Amino acid sequence: MSCPTESEIAVTDSYSTSLVTGIGVATKPKRVLVADDQQDVLHAIALLLKLEGFESQTVMHPAAVIEALGASGFDLLIMDLNYTLDTTSGTEGLDLISSIRKINTAVPVLVITAWGTIELAVEALQRGASDFIQKPWTNSQLIQKSRDLITRAEQARRARVELEEEQQESVEIQRKLLSLNLPAQHGITVSGDCRSMRYVGGDYCHLTTLTPSKFSVSIADVAGKGVPGALLTASLRGLEKSIVTHDVHPQQLCSSLNEALAEIMPIGKFVSFFFAVIDAESRNLSYSNAGHNPPILVRADGTALELRIGGGVLGLFSDWTYEQTQLKLESGDRLVLYTDGITEAESRHNEEFGIERVKEIMVHHRTAQAEDIQRSLMQAVTQHCEERFHDDATVVVIAVQ
Repeated sequence: MSCPTESEIAVTDSYSTSLVTGIGVATKPKRVLVADDQQDVLHAIALLLKLEGFESQTVMHPAAVIEALGASGFDLLIMDLNYTLDTTSGTEGLDLISSIRKINTAVPVLVITAWGTIELAVEALQRGASDFIQKPWTNSQLIQKSRDLITRAEQARRARVELEEEQQESVEIQRKLLSLNLPAQHGITVSGDCRSMRYVGGDYCHLTTLTPSKFSVSIADVAGKGVPGALLTASLRGLEKSIVTHDVHPQQLCSSLNEALAEIMPIGKFVSFFFAVIDAESRNLSYSNAGHNPPILVRADGTALELRIGGGVLGLFSDWTYEQTQLKLESGDRLVLYTDGITEAESRHNEEFGIERVKEIMVHHRTAQAEDIQRSLMQAVTQHCEERFHDDATVVVIAVQ
């Protein structure tokens, strides 16, 4: 294996360290971990890096690489693929790359080996390497690739930080959209919670005071997660707010929303939606359902009813029509609205939580307050899926005293 000598290193390249130390401003040198089974290679690379303004640490075994990465932060890993003298297959290095990516997905990995082939390079990249060069290297190539990889990694890190900040801001916006605060009215209380699969999600629920004794409640699931889903959710909220009046009828609201959403909804996207108006004084509940999960009403005697009514999802066809029905709420009733993130939450054995478990929890806690029932249900779902939500999960519980 051919390596440059110290004199060659000293005279071959003369690079500005501005990318490492900053232009005119001294900053902390970038740290590079170098792994190879030959001491002369380690010495040569370490010297080259030092001359170019880097700090380096050298190791000779795969296990030492894992240990070093776990113990300290590095901006780059330069590594060989072979660590046993009679081995040239690259298997050791490929396995090492896979192990590294299990514990550190951010550090760039520059593979450098004397036994390189196109096939080996491709597999190294597939395993998680960032770039690949062959021995003997040129100083300019090694330094330039090192700088490029570190720069790209820093740019990616900054982009991740900016994205996380934007997502956190989106969370605050969505929390305001998920309006669940409503004073108790004539012995009726409401409590809700939403768990997003990502920072922002496609679930939506909203409470609106219509008159001193009447309010509306809506819950929806937008087909689309993350920022796109949140944008559609915001559109739904704006449309609902503009249409709802003190004498709103659920059937008319669903039709109006469907017509408006059909004009702006991307192809293949839709919204499942449930809307109800509750008169707390007369205890009358009127509602319509646009393809959403049927709410569950539990009576004081433990009877559990699914409030099923026809109606297609919103946003697909503008001429779809919707039904409306009503019922009388009774003292001791508990009503739960939910999205499919609740019933479809899966255990590690791929078993869904299911609607029957929702009913069981509602029946078991039917004498509890709305907030306590909501917490018990969400806790049961969270334990069932071990906090591995694959979809947004929203619950709204309405309790009649």
